Amino acid sequence: MDLKGNALTWLGHGTWLWETAEGGRILVDPWLQSNPRCPEHLRDPRPLDAILMSHGHFDHVDDAVGIIRSSGATVVAIFDLNGWFVQQGCDEAKIIGINFGGTARVAGCEVTMVQAVHSAGLPNPDGGAFLYGGNPAGFIIRFPNDLVVYQAGDTDVFLDMGLIADLYRPTVAVLPVGDHFTMGPRQAAHAVGLLRGVETVICGHWGTMPALHGTPAKVREALGRDDVEIPDLEPGTRFA
Repeated sequence: MDLKGNALTWLGHGTWLWETAEGGRILVDPWLQSNPRCPEHLRDPRPLDAILMSHGHFDHVDDAVGIIRSSGATVVAIFDLNGWFVQQGCDEAKIIGINFGGTARVAGCEVTMVQAVHSAGLPNPDGGAFLYGGNPAGFIIRFPNDLVVYQAGDTDVFLDMGLIADLYRPTVAVLPVGDHFTMGPRQAAHAVGLLRGVETVICGHWGTMPALHGTPAKVREALGRDDVEIPDLEPGTRFA
């Protein structure tokens, strides 16, 4: 695996920490304190320069407000989430609301929002029905040293992954593979075929609970090829 001087650590479930070759730190979907698979030493990943939010489900936003406020990091999220973050006491000046096809520049990287096939309701502090949270999203991240990563967020496979490959040409994809709430190994293997040109697939959103039974090994088996690297990992694994 060649991350061109950048590094990635899995914090369990759908939470990821990127360290750029220039020293930037980007947290994706912070579920930290109540995440049963987040290693204790990673529950506070500060300092942070940027936080990317793919959608509003509790297992992606439960710790977002606290870490946004305490770190002072710049947030990139779909525009519809801006007001919710501000209502929770986040600094509006530190929130970049974009939409599909839009690009934000944070931590020395370019982050482009792409679609995902999922749902996106926000937790309601009053305990009622989910609040509107915009649409779910994934990200294309252009890191220093010309590394291009497809950070898919929570999604099923969809045909326009081929368009993502054509437009952005990522060589690394971070995909959910657990099944039940996202695509499982069979769909993830098909996604790898659509993402032609991807050399490495890093698997997340699995193993948190029994229903999330997909694994990197099952994706490798479903793919049936050895020209794409799909490494095994456990929470706390750091790739560099």
